[in-house]
Amino acid sequence: MAGAEKSQEAKKRKLLREHVYTGVKSAIIGGDFQPGKRLIEERLAADMATSRTPVREAIQKLEKEGLIFRLPRGGFAVKAVTEDEVEEILGLRSILEGYAAYLATSRITDAELKRLDEIIAREDACLKNLNVDEFIRLDGEFHDVLYRAAKNARLYGLLNDLRDYMYRYRVIILHYQRKLHLAVQDHKEMLASIKSKSPRQVERLVRKHVSRGKEIIKKKIKQGEQARVW
Repeated sequence: MAGAEKSQEAKKRKLLREHVYTGVKSAIIGGDFQPGKRLIEERLAADMATSRTPVREAIQKLEKEGLIFRLPRGGFAVKAVTEDEVEEILGLRSILEGYAAYLATSRITDAELKRLDEIIAREDACLKNLNVDEFIRLDGEFHDVLYRAAKNARLYGLLNDLRDYMYRYRVIILHYQRKLHLAVQDHKEMLASIKSKSPRQVERLVRKHVSRGKEIIKKKIKQGEQARVW
């Protein structure tokens, strides 16, 4: 009985650590915590109704992932999006996702095509309702279906490694730029090219889509607006 109780307790601690880590990380990449915002262990622990230990563990993990940085006088703060980071991450995404789209053109299933059609229809509905948060989620889902349609597990894994960065950028591009119709139009053109079996055209469209997003973020960085927005 004692062994079972210890096992259950260990499981609860693990779930709590994951809950705290996921909560803080989501707040960062979702824009709830602004760049430069100091992360105070005591306050985070109180907000999440937990002790400081899982909060400290989450902070250590987030530092390794590059989402926060250590302050000179101690403590940690949320790291801002930089132009170099955007160039690096979206440069990789352009190449990897372009190749995934190229492969998907000949490997996509009827079910996946139907799913992409459904996502675009729901994105159109979001435009009418001005539901930006749902649109951001659907945008991510569209690209995920496209990645999976390539039927390349290693490529999917590489793109998945960039997922948190891409979500953070999506929030910046879509939530603050408010040009959702451009993203929908891009998706429609991509899907039309996939259906017409034009892999090179799909690849070009994806790269154009990523490049537009990159320029939006870089422009905002140069305007010095990231402290207010992100």
